[in-house]
Amino acid sequence: MSKTLRHDVLLVEESHDLPLVHFQIVIASGSIEDAAGKEGLSRLSARMLRRGSKQRDTRKIEDTIDGLGAELGIEAGANYVRISGSCIKRSLDKTLALVGELLNEPSFPESELAQLKRETLAALLELTDSDQALCSIHFRRGLFKGHLYGRPSLGTPGTLARIELDDVIARYREGLITRPRAIGFSGDITYAEASKLVDTHLARSAPISSYPTEPSEPTQVRGRQLRIVDKPERTQTQILIGRLASHPRDEDHTALLVGNAVFGGAFTARLMRAVRSERGWSYGASSRVGMDKVREAWSMHTFPAATDAAPCIELQLALMDEWVGKGIDDKELEFAQSYLMKSHAFSIDTADKRLEQALDVLLYDLPDDYFSAFTQHVGATTRSQVNAALQNRLSSKELVFSVVCTADELADSLVKATGAQSSEIIAYDADASEPTA
Repeated sequence: MSKTLRHDVLLVEESHDLPLVHFQIVIASGSIEDAAGKEGLSRLSARMLRRGSKQRDTRKIEDTIDGLGAELGIEAGANYVRISGSCIKRSLDKTLALVGELLNEPSFPESELAQLKRETLAALLELTDSDQALCSIHFRRGLFKGHLYGRPSLGTPGTLARIELDDVIARYREGLITRPRAIGFSGDITYAEASKLVDTHLARSAPISSYPTEPSEPTQVRGRQLRIVDKPERTQTQILIGRLASHPRDEDHTALLVGNAVFGGAFTARLMRAVRSERGWSYGASSRVGMDKVREAWSMHTFPAATDAAPCIELQLALMDEWVGKGIDDKELEFAQSYLMKSHAFSIDTADKRLEQALDVLLYDLPDDYFSAFTQHVGATTRSQVNAALQNRLSSKELVFSVVCTADELADSLVKATGAQSSEIIAYDADASEPTA
């Protein structure tokens, strides 16, 4: 959670076209605070809030939500726990009364913890069915090896087994109920109405008395590291290639976004043209710059047939070297600026999206005008700034490769194509979420 969130904050984005209200309660507490060996604790503690209160058991809670025609979800990220929902305006008072009850008066029934553990184990098993999910998991494990962001928010079978009810209750008391909150509303509601509802139903049951762990900056992996996720009978592969990039507070962050739009951030970008349009190797080919509290990844994603995987990687590396080494031209700059500025309109066209942006400013320690002045910053970016950002932030000499494939068919060709200094083969049904630190 951002260092800027040291007290409770109320955010409201009004839109009175429909009698609907969306709400979010974002708590400054996340999975990076899970104790070593008990990864998954924050997620379990957060989800247990919906499994029973002093007034209702889980079935009555679900019946109440259904009766109100409301939606309610709880998630745990690396730096936050988020309770979110929506309902028609006339049900908002009763919906928030229920949310306040769950947040301030949880009962933590032990039978529900056992059930939630079983559901989490099933979710971990489902991950092995998704090649794309496996590719992403192992990419991040390699990129953030030894860092808090490399730890699994879901936990593992081993860590889940070690979590007891007392751990869950302690996590709630010390890391959820006593932390700063950002409470946001969007839709058919005014600030005055929202403030009154918060005071009535979401008032604190405990004062702010603790603050979250602040993640350190991750360290860039040295050399090229290849992680092969071995899955039998794969005729198609999933490939992620990338490295650490920048944070939005870096002076060259916007320039990097502009440069990325040229390379792989748009349908007509260089990567898509070369991989899909000209060679037909992968239906999709894209690159992106991630965003979080600390530096995140720049990555490129393709999913070619197994027979095309090695040449596709070689092509991607050649394209990256040309892009970083020679930069972009004036025509590409104009295209990227136009694309980013026009597409930005779709990120602010609803009250829900504007609320998300306001929360992101708090969550990820963004500049206050990151979204409001985005188009101005993009429009003011020069070609020389873009090319300098590419050379400053990106190098093909230090990359993490994650490939889901059948290892005995492709391992040798992948090591050669990537030029990896180190490589490892990981069974697809091994614990994909095993802690890295």
